[in-house]
This record gives sequence, structure tokens and C-alpha cells, in this order.
Amino acid sequence: MPGAGRPSRIRIAFLAVGLSSVATSTTAAEFNEARVVQCMMDHSTADHEAVFKKLMIAVLTEDDGGVKSSLVQMTSRIMDLALTKCEVGISSLSTPAFQAAAKLYGQQMGEKMMKNAFAKLN
Repeated sequence: MPGAGRPSRIRIAFLAVGLSSVATSTTAAEFNEARVVQCMMDHSTADHEAVFKKLMIAVLTEDDGGVKSSLVQMTSRIMDLALTKCEVGISSLSTPAFQAAAKLYGQQMGEKMMKNAFAKLN
């Protein structure tokens, strides 16, 4: 029988699909939104805050070009934090869980900056 003892291409394909789905579900199951958000907040720098301030000002002044530019910069900073400081895998960046974490990070960063701004008024 030709090919006896060797795995068929079909079996290899099924094995590859099975392994990739197991790896994907493991990555998704291990993602902890609260931990990632806290990690990103802990590792945020003055540079992150400056980009966020530019974004807020651009939004308030209805500067469409500034909003687009600041969003690109902010997205880059968020992905860099997640990948380099918070142990988020590159495949997780496009998941709804990471997108929710990025949104929550933005909300918490905005709250922190507003709190600091109001503290300066007192």
C-alpha cells in the first residue's frame, strides 16, 4: 500500500486545525482584562499622558486631523504597552477582550487626568 505508515495530508490538515483552535482558545481563556488594564495604567508614562491630552484637546476643538493623528499615536502606545510590559500576545490585540481592555484603559486614563486637573484648581 503506497504511503502506509505515513500520515495522510488530510490527517495532517485536521491536526493543524485542531491545534490552532486549541491554541486560540487557550490564549482567549488566559486573557485577564482587569490585569491588563492595571498593568497598562501602572506602566503609563508622561508620554502616554501627553498623547492622551492631545487627543482630548483635538476632540474638544473639533480638529478632525488632530483626532486622527492622536488616535494613531494613542493606539500605537496602547499596543506597545500591552506587548512589551503586560505580556499580551500579538494575536490577542485583535480580540474583543483586548479591545474592551483598551477602552477601559482609555476611560481610566481620562479619569486620572481629569482628577489631576481638578486637583490643580484647588
